[in-house]
Formats: sequence, C-alpha cells, structure tokens
Amino acid sequence: MDLFDYLTPDTIVLTPNRRLAATFLKLHQQQQVNLGKTSWATLGILPLPSWVQRLWQDYIDATLEDAPALLTPNQEQIIWEDIISQSEQGGQLLQLSSTAELAKSAWGTLKQWRIEMSDPGLMTTEDSRYFQTWAHAFQEKCEQQRWLDTNSVTQIIAEKIRVGAIAPPAHLLLLGFTEISPLSTDLLTACEATGSKITHYVPAEIHRVAQRLGLKDEETEIRTMARWAKAHWEKNPSQRIGCIFPRLEDLRDKVIQLFSEVFAEAGTYCLNYTRYPFNISAGKNLSAYPVIHTALRILNLRKENIPLPVIKHLLLTPFIGAAETERLPRAKFALELTRANASVISLSQLLNPSGQHRYLNLPQHCPALAALWDDFRALNIDKKPALLPSVWVAIFMRELTAFNWPGERSLNSHEYQVVDSWLKLLKEFSAFDHSLGKINSQQALRYLTYLTTKKIFQPESPAAPIQILGMLEAAELPFDCIWVMGLDDTAWPPAPKPNPFIPQRLQKLKQMPHATAERELLYCQQLTAQLQRGAPSVIFSYAQLNEETELRPSPLIADVPEINLASLTLTEFETPAQRIYATKDNELVTDEIAPRVESGETIRGGANIFKLQAQCPFKAFAELRLHAKQIDPVTPGLRHTERGTLTHKAMEIVWNELVDSNTLQATDTKALQNIIKNAAAAAITHLNASALFPVRYRALESLRLQKIVSAWLTHEKQRPPFKVIAQELVTNANFSNLPIVLRIDRIDELADGSRLIIDYKTGKSLQEKKWFSERPDEPQLPLYCAIDPDKTIGILFAQLNAAEMGFVGISALDLKIKNVKPLEKSKDAASSDWVTQIQAWQTTLTQLADNFSQGDARVDPKYLVETCKNCHLHSLCRIHEVLV
Repeated sequence: MDLFDYLTPDTIVLTPNRRLAATFLKLHQQQQVNLGKTSWATLGILPLPSWVQRLWQDYIDATLEDAPALLTPNQEQIIWEDIISQSEQGGQLLQLSSTAELAKSAWGTLKQWRIEMSDPGLMTTEDSRYFQTWAHAFQEKCEQQRWLDTNSVTQIIAEKIRVGAIAPPAHLLLLGFTEISPLSTDLLTACEATGSKITHYVPAEIHRVAQRLGLKDEETEIRTMARWAKAHWEKNPSQRIGCIFPRLEDLRDKVIQLFSEVFAEAGTYCLNYTRYPFNISAGKNLSAYPVIHTALRILNLRKENIPLPVIKHLLLTPFIGAAETERLPRAKFALELTRANASVISLSQLLNPSGQHRYLNLPQHCPALAALWDDFRALNIDKKPALLPSVWVAIFMRELTAFNWPGERSLNSHEYQVVDSWLKLLKEFSAFDHSLGKINSQQALRYLTYLTTKKIFQPESPAAPIQILGMLEAAELPFDCIWVMGLDDTAWPPAPKPNPFIPQRLQKLKQMPHATAERELLYCQQLTAQLQRGAPSVIFSYAQLNEETELRPSPLIADVPEINLASLTLTEFETPAQRIYATKDNELVTDEIAPRVESGETIRGGANIFKLQAQCPFKAFAELRLHAKQIDPVTPGLRHTERGTLTHKAMEIVWNELVDSNTLQATDTKALQNIIKNAAAAAITHLNASALFPVRYRALESLRLQKIVSAWLTHEKQRPPFKVIAQELVTNANFSNLPIVLRIDRIDELADGSRLIIDYKTGKSLQEKKWFSERPDEPQLPLYCAIDPDKTIGILFAQLNAAEMGFVGISALDLKIKNVKPLEKSKDAASSDWVTQIQAWQTTLTQLADNFSQGDARVDPKYLVETCKNCHLHSLCRIHEVLV
C-alpha cells in the first residue's frame, strides 16, 4: 500500500527529521499535480519535535494561559554552562562548554528515557553525582524563572492530552523511525488512548537487489561512488540517486572535492558550486565560513597585543573596508610583518604614525585600514558596563560597521546566505536577555562565539537528482538507486559512546542510545535494513585498507552478495594530475644553461654565491637570479638567524672595547662582566626585530647572550697573544669577472704579524673538511683566505654554541690552539703546503664563479638526500621527476 493511500484530511505525518518531511511533502505535491489538481490541502507532515512544539504553541494561543517560556536548545546550553561554571567543580574544568554539552545531552537522554533526577542509579559514580547536583540546580532555575526545556514540554503535552486539555489529531502516521524513545512512546500512547489512530508506515515489498563491493581505500570509494552516480545521472537525469556516508560531517570537504572533480566539464578540473548536480546535506559550523570568521576576528580586536595571524587575516581578507582598493599595500605589509618575525605586535606601535620601524607603521603603508582600526578603537567597548545581550548585539554590529564589514565587493549567493544566517543568529542571541541577564563584553563575546561555532549551516542550492547524505538522514528516503559506503568492520557498527554523566550500568539496563556494543549492533541492523529497502538497487561498499591496516566488510553486510568493480557502469574519469600529464608533449628538452651574467647585472649574495653553486647550480640560479627565496616562518621568539646576528653584534662590541688578548687577560671579572652586559644590551637594541618582543623576553635573551659571550671569552683567554685588527670588514673581490661584496666577521693579528680569519658560527658539528673538495660545503673562509694569501696563515670557525663551544680550523703552522690543526695533519686538504692549498682554493672558487657567470643551472645536488632535504625548490627544479 502506497504511503499516500493512508492519508486522510485529519492525518498528521510524523518523521524523525526535517529532510524526510520535506522530501515527502514534495512527493505529495507532485502527486497532486500529476492528478491534475490546481489546489489541495497542505499535507501535515513534520518532524516529531516540531509537532510537539506546535501542540504547545497552539495550546498557549487557545487558552491564553500564562505559560512558562520555552527555551531554545542554545539557551539551554548556555544555562547549563552558567550553572556548571558557578559550581564547585567549574573552576577545575578545562573544557567548560564541552562539559555543558555532555550534561545537557545527559539531561535530555534521562528525560527521553523517563528517568527521574532523584533516581538512586545516578548516585553510583562521582561524575553522575556531580551531574545530579547540576541537574537539580537546572530544575530550580527553570522553576524560578518559569522556563521550560524542550524535553520537559513533551511530558506536559502528554499529560494535557490525557486530561482532555489538548485534542490530538484523528490519525498519526509515523514514517521513517528507526526507534522511538519511551517519552515519545508515552505521548503517542496518550494520543491513542484519547482516540487517535497510530499507524507505523512500512514500505511495500518490491524486488530489490543489494550488492557488496570492496575497494582499495576511502578515497577510491568516494571517487568510484561519484563515477557511478554520474553514470546513472547521465543515463537518466530524473533519477533519484542516493550517496550515503556514515561519517559525512568528517568527510564533507573531501567528498565535495572528489565529486566536483568527477563531474567537472570538459576542459576544466573542478566544477563550480553553482553547477553541482548534487546536494550535500552536511554543513559547516558558521564560524568556519570566511566572512563570519572575519567578523569574529574583528570582535576580538580589543587587546593591546595582537597575534600576527590576526593582523595578517585583516590585511588579506576581502570582507572589510577598502580591501579591494588597498589590496596590494596590505599584502606587502603582511609580507613585511612575516619577514620581521613579528609574532605578537603592540597595537599602539602598529597604529602609531610616527613609529620607528617601517614594518610596524600601518598608517604609512595602509592608511585606509589604519583609519578603520581607529574608528573601531574609538568605540571603547571594554569600558562599557554589564549590559543585556540585545544591547551587546547592537554594539557588536557597530564594531563590525566600523570596519565596513562585510566589505566593499558584492557578496556571492553563498556568502549572502551565510551573512543572513549570522544576522538571524544575532537576533536569537538578542532573545537571551531573560536567560542571561546583564553580562560584560567578554562574556557576551564568548557566548556569541560559542553559538557561532555550534551553528551548522549549509547554503541553499537548487534541487538536485543526486543527494549526498548521512546515514540517519537517508533512512526511508525513496531513491531509484543507493550507494552506502564506509561499511567496514571497524566502522559499522561504530564503537559505543556512553554518556559519562550517566552510570553505564543504568544506560545498559535502560538500553539508552550508544550505551553498549549490543545496543549499537541492534540499532545499526535496523538502520541497515531500512537503507536496504530504500531503493530497487543498493550497493554497500567498504575500504580494504586504512593506511596499512587491512579491513573487512562489516558483519552487517556479510550476507550481501559481493561483486567486482568491472560489473559496475562507471563514467570515464582521469584525475586532474592524470589529465595534465596526458596533455604533455613527448619531446624531451633538457635546458640546464641560464643566460650569462651580463656586465652591470647586480648579484647580491657575496660568499653565498659560491656556497649555493657548490650545493646545486640550479639552487644558486633560482635563489640569486630568479629571487625564488622562501619566507622564513614566524616563530614565537627570535629566529635562529636573528640569534646569530645578536651573537655577531655582541662579539663585535666586546672586541671594540677589549681590542687584544692582553687587555682581555688584564680585565678583572667584574669589569669584564659589565662589558659583556653592555654589549648584550646594545646588540639587542641594534636588532630591529627585538623591539617586537616583550621586555621580559628581551631580558631573558640578554642573559642567554651574556652566558654565551662570557663562556666564549674563557676560550679566548687560552690562546697565544693576538690583536683584533678588523671586525665586520666589508671588502670587494672579483672572481672570473664576477664582482662580489664580502663581509669578514673578524681578522686577528698574531705576534709575528701574521693573520687569522675567524668566522662566527652558532650551529653545531662544524668540521674543517667542509672547506675542501671541488664543491666545498663552506667556501666562505677559503674565499676570505684567497683574497689576502700573503699574510693569512689560518682560517677558523669560532663555534659559539652552548652545547659545543670552541675553535675549529686549520693553519699553516701549529698555533697551539685547541682543535686548530696544522694543514699537514688534515686528511681532506689538497696539499700539505699552505701556499699550494690556497692556490687550490683559488682555482676551485674561480671555477664555481665561472660556472655561475656562464649560467650553469644544472639540477645537480651535491648530496642527493641532504642537499634536497631542506630545499624549498622541489616544485621548481622537479628533482623528483628527474629521479623517476
């Protein structure tokens, strides 16, 4: 018997969810049109909770009774959160909102399963006793304020029906229910006792074919499902096709991506959302949409110190004023802030038009944004007293208006719907006046943010033949064909998830939802049976692998006949990568020669030219001539390179004061420590980036620097006499007609007039072998040595690292310095003769410079693993394709 044959003018059809109600309402309307009718009575079909609320509202309207106010689910949540926060346990909770959600869920489950809050079974665990205390407080507050929660109203309606105060409909038709709670059963029993006819609709048996399919992994499942759906849609666009997922909310973005790739039109790689022939039921929380994310970021701009991600978001978002007209300056300013490693920025510094640092001067770089920010700050929200939520809503809108949110460009359809949903949420929050009372700005913003993150929104789209649904939504929906995926033995049935605030023994005794594995098995059996009768053709699929774990089909589909992929009709499909590869030209051209370095061309890099050319010629070409440099990520403190700069500067200041080893030896400990302390302070002041960090952090960095410098000078005292004759010396050189500018950290003069070149290093594991070979890893010191070969008798790394400190070097003679070897003892040197070694370095460096000047840009890493490991140019040099 068809569903519509059960309908009478007095029939109310009840469903477990809105989607099922909406679907059958449309089917009923289409049936009336097919019968040639031009008008008909609207079918009374709605979800069971909505029907209960309608009964309550009709009763209030008819009797004009001064009834309690019916709370919304969001209002209930915030009341629970308020009660728990004020309880003895509230201060110990790390996740207050999550705890309140669990408590609210426990309350609803106990109400639905008709368990009184005074039940002794709730006293058996510590968590349930805490919950019982909160539940009593919730009851008392609702009684005092005359509030009614959504679960309690069902019980009241049932009582009103029993005493004749509410007349139930003549006929109730239940459609699509997998289970009905005891409380709802009690309501239906009351209706039946007072004359209602209750009908549980079961679809008529027809010939149905169910098949089982195993596929490689989850992505293959989704893509194959999309190809199957497209093939059915192309064959008959009017078919109703169901694509069903157990975890749709987790897979939403991946599903949309893969389906849009499969359904992409010829010549494109992804389908525009306006042309989807499919609808996906799973939405995202409202705060995940960019336009609302921007709104929340704006409302949280009340602190003096702003994290860089927040500032960069405002610089790059299109949803504030002048975002289009000031787009490029804002992008450049965001890049400057990133380069400056400004992890947290003082708002006073940022908006100061006379700021000392160019990367902190927003009015200079982005005057329109600075003006908007000034308008926002002028509202002085934090100085407002405690106010009602409705007043805060008006204030929040003024704050958003100050930034001209949602921007100057026109919103697309989806963005418009998202903003409209946000405005409705603000209206709902305004109705919290009677439940929250007066609250401060931080509380108001916290509650609003919570509501936004919990509000699930899916933009409306035109009706589509392919429906992508979750398991519960799809039950009893009529389709022409169905594919249900994800039914492996680890996921279906899912593991039980009992509520921690209800003792497990009580949950098991009352067979509450998600309480036990047996309960989940029974429920999933019923749901699987519903899905199996949802269409004439049903496919159940499962993944055979989850990473490296082998999976088997769920025992709930073990009896379903298995098929192979070849038996399915699938549309042809190539992944975007395959399609791009298929268009390749088979001619292989290897171009490893870049244009020569022309006379007058400026190449910045100094000694780094030689280092990069030795590492990989292409890396040198890309970074130094194409400027394909990676931007260092922002770190919570100074970057490693910035700490190295501090160390260099501190050592420079110290030796400007001491000059030679005799002064170092003669300076007493206290005086030396003062010199070190002043040098550390001056070095930090010299580093622009340090101004971005708090005073306490700079003080700690100064102490760290003092310890390193002090420990290093202890090493210096152990050396034979010397004099520091140059620091940070800038000099010009020319190799193979390649002019370069070099900066030498330090040159020491020994007692005999000979010189040592010293390079400060703050890293670990320094070795002299890195100066040798035709492609030296560290050519800097050999380069400096080759510039002044007559007087230079040694090159040294000065390793200033807390874990490893000391000299590493080689020299023409034995200098009596620990870890500085005479050349003749080096296993890696080209010659034991110092002059011959310098000549070998000159030859090597000249060859590297010549290769660079001639345009040698081969993809030729010196060490295939180590050189490429930390390189950011893989997508440009395509080294992995070369390896294949």
